Parts: sequence; structure tokens; C-alpha cells
Amino acid sequence: MPDVTRKILWSVLATGTALASLSATPARADDPAVAPPAEAAADSTTSPPADLLARGEYIATAGDCVACHTAPGGKPFAGGLRITTPMGDVVSTNITPDPDHGIGKYTEEEFEKAVRHGIRRDGSRLYPAMPYVSYSGMTDDDVKAMYAWFMHGVKPVAVTPPVTELNFPANLRITMAVWNMVAGSVEPETGDSATYDKMRRGKYLANALAHCGTCHTPRNMMLSEKEDSYLAGAPLLGWYAPNITSSKTSGIGNWSEDDLVTYLRTGHVAGLSQAAGPMGEAVEHSTSHLTDDDLHALAAYILQVPAKEDEAEHGPRERFGQALDTPDIRSGELTRIDRLDEMAGPHIYDANCAACHGDNGAGTSDHYAPSLFHNSVVGSAHPDDLIMTVLNGVDRTAGGLHAFMPGFDHGSDVQRLSNTEIAALVNYVTATFGSGDHGVTADQVEKMRRQLPKTP
Repeated sequence: MPDVTRKILWSVLATGTALASLSATPARADDPAVAPPAEAAADSTTSPPADLLARGEYIATAGDCVACHTAPGGKPFAGGLRITTPMGDVVSTNITPDPDHGIGKYTEEEFEKAVRHGIRRDGSRLYPAMPYVSYSGMTDDDVKAMYAWFMHGVKPVAVTPPVTELNFPANLRITMAVWNMVAGSVEPETGDSATYDKMRRGKYLANALAHCGTCHTPRNMMLSEKEDSYLAGAPLLGWYAPNITSSKTSGIGNWSEDDLVTYLRTGHVAGLSQAAGPMGEAVEHSTSHLTDDDLHALAAYILQVPAKEDEAEHGPRERFGQALDTPDIRSGELTRIDRLDEMAGPHIYDANCAACHGDNGAGTSDHYAPSLFHNSVVGSAHPDDLIMTVLNGVDRTAGGLHAFMPGFDHGSDVQRLSNTEIAALVNYVTATFGSGDHGVTADQVEKMRRQLPKTP
């Protein structure tokens, strides 16, 4: 494939996340060429049955629509989240039922085409950062319920986010029609999804609603998911969505069903892992709100996915490391806050991390600050998630628990670490508590820094 073609495809695909549902800007509601007859859209004066609305809300939560269609500090579903790609910024759209700024004039048929086929109201194509390839597997009843809830259960917001403007030729939406032919789609499931047995329900949640493969499955040269490497791990917007197959070395084969349920409910399992970045958002806004039955169905299905090995992983990533037992390196000399010379890894750790994670890396006794050893993020052969966590921090509320760690990027309210300092810190942490010094460079950190989410 020519490099330019691959770059175009990547620019519109790479913006997707385990929680991604970015769409193109809807057709203008005042455009008579595309506006349907008024009676074709939802009748806002007639409220659907309460049970249908409740089901629609649950389906939208399982699909994590709010994650991408809500900007930081913005109103739910009003769009405006900006994500940088090599070909320009993709901005999520307003999907509230406002008729002039959102999707209030979408008919149920038009809504279904957007959700399951990636075709917006005016007939043009959505970028596949909107995971319609996964949503294509949704049942008719679930799409119907979700439409009812968006039209009658979501508060309309009269805000129009900035328009997505990608560089040529990625701005030609016709290229998406070609990609769709290659990527294909999943046949919609049939029947009432609420009545499926445990394993079928888990498969439906993983593949259609939660669209786990969108992030955790590597892609081929045409950037469609590799079916033979399902959930084997893939890079994503600076993060790395890890291997979550049943491999005991590269995946989560050592986790129990209850471990995975706890992780999906709270984002944290002591001695295993904690969720940050896109997965932290997925836990906070989506999986933590699922029923126990659905969490167990999802966990059971994922844990039986055939093992895929990663040649970079030489041992279970949650088994590395131990408490550090070394003399205190502090000299008693205070470090001025305006000191500009860069420090080495051990001193950066002591100045910025030890207060919470401990001199020995064991974290706090209540696990609020997690241990850095026996930690799958620190033990991974892919240091991406550790770098991004240092840059971005953690701010996750799930399962009645709030987890917070400040980020250390240029906008930090604590210490603003340079790319060189973050590289040194990450190498020190992985060498001391994890799978070894990965030789992270300042250039790597800078590339990841540029992929942090933006607001309009």
C-alpha cells in the first residue's frame, strides 16, 4: 500500500479508543436538501415507555457514547472533544436531541444508519473513529431503545462544536466507502439480547457494545482489525491497549473471573493493575455501571479468548518486581522549586513519586496509591502506558472509589517535568520495580505528549 494512502487511513482510524464514538459533523438542520419531513423525526411530545428509555440508557452506557461526545468540562453528549491526528484534529459532535445543533431531526432509520453503517443524515460517510464496525452487531431492539433514549432521555444542548477539518486528502469522505469495503461489518445479532445465555451475552457485550477489539486488536496494512489476533494488544493515541487474551505470559490468563469483574467495576485490582487513560474512562463511564450478571458475562467471554503471545513479553507483566530495599538517597539539602537543571531518575522519583508510592515502591497500605511492583503497567514490555500516566495522571471515579494522581506534563499544577526527566523517571521505575530499563528517550515522550487530548 502506498505510504500516503496508509497515512490517510491511519489518521482517521487512530483517533478511535475502547471508548471512541466520534462522528462527523451532522448535516445542517436548516439545509432543505437533506432535512426530512418534520413528521419523520421523533415526536418529542410523546414519551416512550419508561422501560424502553431505561434500556436505551443502559445500551448507550455499555457503548460508552459519552466518553467521546463530551468535552472536558462540557455538557454530556454535546461534543467538542478534540483529538490530534497526523492529518488534523478530529472533533466529536453534538449528539443531543437539539434539532439545530445536534441530532434532533434524525429519524430512527437515519440514526440506525449512522450507528450501524457509518452513514450520516446527508448520506456522507462517518470516519471509522466512530466504531460503527462494532456497533453493526447490535440488535434491532437495542438500536431502537437507544434512539428512544437519545431523543427523549437526553437533555438537548444548543452548542455546535468546531468542525473536523482534516488535511487533504483525508478530508475526502469518499475514501471511507473504499475502506468500508475492506473492513466489512458484523451481522446484527438477533432476538432479545437481554435473554442471551452468559457466553453469548458476553460475546455481544465485548464485540458489539463495548467494542473491545477496536482498541485491543492490532490492525493490518489496511487498518482493519486482524481477526487472527483478536485482543492481542495494539498502540492507541500514545497509550498501549494491552493483550487481554488468555495467554498466561502476554495476556490476562492468570486473572480470575472475579479479578476481571473487579477491574471492570472499579478500575483497580491490587497486585494486578489499575485503569488510566482511555481504559480509565471506559471503566468510569461504562463498565462500572453494568450489572453484575453482565460484568461476569463479559469477563467470562474475554477470559476464554484463545491465547496470543507477544514475543516482547517474557513473563506475566503483573509478576515483576519487589519492594526496594536501599539506603535513603536524600542528603538533607532542599531542592529549590525554581531549579531548572534536570535530575536523574532516582532523584526525580524521590522528589515526585515517593511521597505516595513510598521509598520502596509499595504504595499505601489501603492501595489508594498502588504498588509499583506486581503492577502490570510497570511490568509491561510496552512502557507507553506508564509514560502517558506520568504525563496525563489519573482521575477516575468508579465503584464508589475515586483515584487521583496528578500529571506532570507542561500544564501540571505540581511539578512540570521535561521530556528528558520523564524518560529518566520511567526507565528508573521499570528497571527498579518492573520488567527492566526500556531505554525510553525524550523524543518518545515528546511524541506521546503531542497525543494528549485537547479541548476546543
